[in-house]
Amino acid sequence: MNRVEKELARKRAELCEELGEEQVQKMELAESLARSIHQEVFPEEYDHMMDSVSDANDRRRGINPMSVDYTAEVNARRSELGVTPLGENGMPTDSSSWEVAKAEAMRRLK
Repeated sequence: MNRVEKELARKRAELCEELGEEQVQKMELAESLARSIHQEVFPEEYDHMMDSVSDANDRRRGINPMSVDYTAEVNARRSELGVTPLGENGMPTDSSSWEVAKAEAMRRLK
């Protein structure tokens, strides 16, 4: 077990003492579901993972390597969901998409 894993285990143990094992498991399930929902509903936020070297350099310079049509389509869908549009470089500008995913996860768990 490396240092990061030890620290995560320590924090989880502290949280279990404070909230209880059952509450921590529910919280972890909700976070996992929210991650899954976020990846499903907002795949454009993960596009940068497949960038070529030149695309990554463009993003660093503030240039969006995605096509204009795709960006317009994505931003229209995001606005329908109440999420801010992507920035000039094609990356999210805030965490509003995560808030939508977390809310949906909580709705599904109830």
